[in-house]
Amino acid sequence: MSAVIPQHSAGEKHSESTRGATDRLLRAIKEKALREGGRIDSEKLRREGYSENLIARLLEL
Repeated sequence: MSAVIPQHSAGEKHSESTRGATDRLLRAIKEKALREGGRIDSEKLRREGYSENLIARLLEL
């Protein structure tokens, strides 16, 4: 008898690791901004090229 093992696509694994890496990067950006200015300047992040989605995730972390 053989067991059925669900297969995960490589895209799912890549997506999870990418999201984790993005979250770590955003936390580092947030910590640096708070250290330097005491707050998150969304307008400055927009000028630096950060997308609205990344800024929103940064603010919710």
